[in-house]
Amino acid sequence: MTITVRAVYEGGVLRPVQPLGLAEGETVVVTIGAGYTAATVATLSEDEIVRRIQACKTYHEWLEVTKMLPAGDGGYDIVQALDDNRHWSGERPLLPDESAQP
Repeated sequence: MTITVRAVYEGGVLRPVQPLGLAEGETVVVTIGAGYTAATVATLSEDEIVRRIQACKTYHEWLEVTKMLPAGDGGYDIVQALDDNRHWSGERPLLPDESAQP
């Protein structure tokens, strides 16, 4: 299993910023690198970011990798997309129907 996590160095100890899926006393290999900076992210190719997203095993890993994505959303409205999906599947919509008359 390989995971990437952020950690804070305090008092000579690395402290992960989120829980790890490890057994108590489990031995691991640690690779240390500086946190992602704007310059580091700018040098990553789109393929590398996609590869890192696909390699995620947990929500926490995915959340960390998505911090490398560009700030712009490209006009994508995730709430609208989720609402559309609920309409198509017959579930209760997330958003009120604007065309419905009171």
